[in-house]
Amino acid sequence: MGVPDGLEVALDEATVVGLRAEPGGAVALLLHVLALPEAGPPDPDTRRVLVLSGVSRVRVLLRRDEPGQVDYGPAVPLADLAAVEAFFASLTRTGDLYGGEYLDAPDLCADWPPEVSLDVAAGPAGAGTRSLYWFDECAAGDESFCVEGVVEFTDVAVRRADATPLPVEQFVVDGRRWWHAFRAGDPRVSAEAQRALPAPPAWR
Repeated sequence: MGVPDGLEVALDEATVVGLRAEPGGAVALLLHVLALPEAGPPDPDTRRVLVLSGVSRVRVLLRRDEPGQVDYGPAVPLADLAAVEAFFASLTRTGDLYGGEYLDAPDLCADWPPEVSLDVAAGPAGAGTRSLYWFDECAAGDESFCVEGVVEFTDVAVRRADATPLPVEQFVVDGRRWWHAFRAGDPRVSAEAQRALPAPPAWR
């Protein structure tokens, strides 16, 4: 299966809304994504699960965004992935990925403190290990946060929220098609069309 070219394009402006343990030591990243089928309007259910397998390490950094401060606060401890899920469940506002660089980008963690919120080593990294960086600038009530993470893995799969498998190549194609349509002025993804869409189903 591997990691297809274009995965970063499909993830651009996705919203990360969860990180869960999966059977067999895999990790699932819960997302809302931009995706466009070949014909017809965008899928009204924007939920996708990015399943990362062959996981050797998971790191999460949760910090408060204090008003008036240039830097984020210190790392907020998280006991395990269940605590990460509980944090995501508490959010009242979420933000989108941006920057276009998420795979094999260690520089994105260069400003992390030595002690992060959660660091789980599942085994030694082997040949073909990749890393996926993600983040969410978010809020829970009146408190603002930045939560970031890096998962070291060897393989990726995708499924819909109802557990229907989605070929990872199709996930990439649908994301690329959305961005191509947006840049080409396709009315299916215009600002007016997006405002007219019903709110997507929630994860929780």
